[in-house]
Amino acid sequence: MSNAPDPRPTPQARWTDIPMVGIVAVGISTVFFGLVPFFARSLTEAGIAPPAIAFFRYMFPAIAFLPFLKIRGELGRASLWGYFSGLAVGLGWVGYVKALALMPVSAAGVLYMTYPMFTLLIGWLIFSDRPGLRAAAGGGMILLAAVLAARGTGAGGAVPLLAILFALSAPLAFGISINVLARKLHVLPPVSRMGIFAIGSATGLVPLILTYPVEAVLPATAEQWTLALALGTFSALIPQLLYTVFVPKIGGAKAAALGSIELPTMFAVGWFAFGEGLGLPEILAGALVLTAILITPTQRPLPSVTASLAAPPRRRWFGPKG
Repeated sequence: MSNAPDPRPTPQARWTDIPMVGIVAVGISTVFFGLVPFFARSLTEAGIAPPAIAFFRYMFPAIAFLPFLKIRGELGRASLWGYFSGLAVGLGWVGYVKALALMPVSAAGVLYMTYPMFTLLIGWLIFSDRPGLRAAAGGGMILLAAVLAARGTGAGGAVPLLAILFALSAPLAFGISINVLARKLHVLPPVSRMGIFAIGSATGLVPLILTYPVEAVLPATAEQWTLALALGTFSALIPQLLYTVFVPKIGGAKAAALGSIELPTMFAVGWFAFGEGLGLPEILAGALVLTAILITPTQRPLPSVTASLAAPPRRRWFGPKG
C-alpha cells in the first residue's frame, strides 16, 4: 500500500487559453480597427457631422465600462488623467474623420499611423524619455512614410495641407494619451482605464455636437443608424474586449505582428469600398510603416489607443495602430 498522496486533479483548460483562439481573436480585432474608415466616411457622406461620428464610436465603450470607474483617492486622480487624455483623443479623432472626407483612405491611414513618432517626441521633450536606437529608426521610417503619403496618392495629386493637418491631429492626441497611460494610469485596472478613456472621448465631444443642427447629428434612416451602431460596436467595443482578454494570453510580440494587418485593411477599404487605387507612394509608405512596426521593440503592442489602455503599461512605444 502506497503512502504517497493522491495527485491533485489538473485544472481543466479554458477555451480562451488555447493559443490559436487568442491569435484568431486578436487578428479579428485588428481587422475591425482597420474598418474604421469605411464607417466614418460612409456616415460623413450621409451628412452626419464629424463630432457626432466620433461620439457614436466612443459612446458604447463608455456605457459598457461605466460600472468599472474608480473615482476615489489615488485611483480617482489617475481617472482624471484618463478622462482628459480621452477628451484629447476624441477631439483628435474628429480631425481624422474630417481628413477622410478630404483625402484617400490609404493616405489618411498612413498619416493615422504616425502616432509612434508623436509618442516618442512627447515622451522625449516633456518627460525626458530618450528613445532607443531602434525606436528612433522606426520613427524616421514612419516620418518618411507620412511624407510619401502626403506628396502623392493613387487618386492623383498631392494631399491638401489642411487635410494633412486634420489627419495628424489624431496621432498627436494619441501620442499624448499613450504617454499619460504609461505614466499616470498604471494604477487603474484595465477595464477602468478603458472606461474613463471612452467617457472622456464621448463627453468631450458634446459641446461640439451642440453647435450642429439635429439633422447633422442624428441619423435619419435605418441604414445610417446601422452604420452608427456598427461603428461603435465593431470598431471599438468588440475589438477592445477581444484585445483585453487575449493579448495577455498570446504575448506582445505576436499581438504586434498581428496588428500589422490594420494598415493593409485600410488600404483594402479604400480600394473595394470607395474605388481608390493604390499608387507607388502608398505601397512604399505602407511598407515603411510595417517595417517600422516589426523592427521596433514590441513589449507593449498598440493596435489602437483605446485598446492600448487595456494593456499593461510599459515603456515601449511602437506597435500597430487602429
